[in-house]
Amino acid sequence: MPLVFDAPVSSGALTTFVRQIPLDSELSLLAAASTRTVNNNQIDWNEITRRNRTARYRAWDGRIHVSSRDSGESKYVNLLPLSTSINMGEYERLQIEFARTQGTNKGALVDAIYNDAERLTREVQARLEQGIGDLLTDGVLTIDENGLVGFEADFGVPADQIETAGVLWSSPSTALILDDLHAWVDVYVANNGVRPGAIRTSQQVITLMLQNEQIIEALYGTTGRTRASLADLQGLLASEGLPPLVQSYDTQVDVDGELQRVIPANRVLLTPASLSDLVQTVSGVTVTALELVNSAKVDFTFQDAPGIVGVVVKEGPPFRQFTFVDATAMPILTDAKRLMVATVLA
Repeated sequence: MPLVFDAPVSSGALTTFVRQIPLDSELSLLAAASTRTVNNNQIDWNEITRRNRTARYRAWDGRIHVSSRDSGESKYVNLLPLSTSINMGEYERLQIEFARTQGTNKGALVDAIYNDAERLTREVQARLEQGIGDLLTDGVLTIDENGLVGFEADFGVPADQIETAGVLWSSPSTALILDDLHAWVDVYVANNGVRPGAIRTSQQVITLMLQNEQIIEALYGTTGRTRASLADLQGLLASEGLPPLVQSYDTQVDVDGELQRVIPANRVLLTPASLSDLVQTVSGVTVTALELVNSAKVDFTFQDAPGIVGVVVKEGPPFRQFTFVDATAMPILTDAKRLMVATVLA
């Protein structure tokens, strides 16, 4: 589909616009992740195994201890294109109206393009949020859609950090939630040398935690209470040396007209306090951006190329115009060992 360089909004202006569109408040994972741009569409990183190694005392004039280097495994993954478009039905209706009346006011046409570009950019953002949720569910980014079949990027969460509760937390009288959390934190510390900074889960799971008998008895004794307060639960977690619960996460995104949860409601995640220490969204260079660079019709250099772009394109016959938003972007786990996932409900 060729770019329309004489559209009422230039490709350079539209790209600047889409890059400045803020995130919806519901896309909290994407907002919390760190971001990076690359110009080769390949992410290379080392998975480093760091230990809290110590120095050694020695006798005067004695041999100096020789330490071991941290081990690392070189890995890479190729970024994937992520794009969406919309037929410019309203735009074309306005074009016909202007042609019929010989109108010259282009403001309505410009608004139509910008409105479509904003909508499409938010679709790209929502898909990235969904991708982060996919990663946090099992440490694997899985994509099977729109002709891309069976893509998987496995970031290598240790097998003992993918757990299932021995007694599901849906049973308030028998689930041993505190025992489970202590066991999982112990594994996390053994593999990382540091404690997790946050517990992330759904409101459904938090509600079950507040109704759990082990937690209620730890807080209040055998008083006949059937529910703990969230403030008291947070205090109990702190007193037990467990990480705090952060705001519940229940975001859903629209996939082909159906709402889908970004993270299943039955998962409990142990993560660093800041998701930016675990998740990164990497953006590369789209073919569309290279077309802009090579066109010499817009002020767009190769240094501008990484990131999302917005353009007007035409295809045909029959000839149709589209607003098109294009990205080459994926979420990655920057340190997979710092994610632990437990299934606690059926």
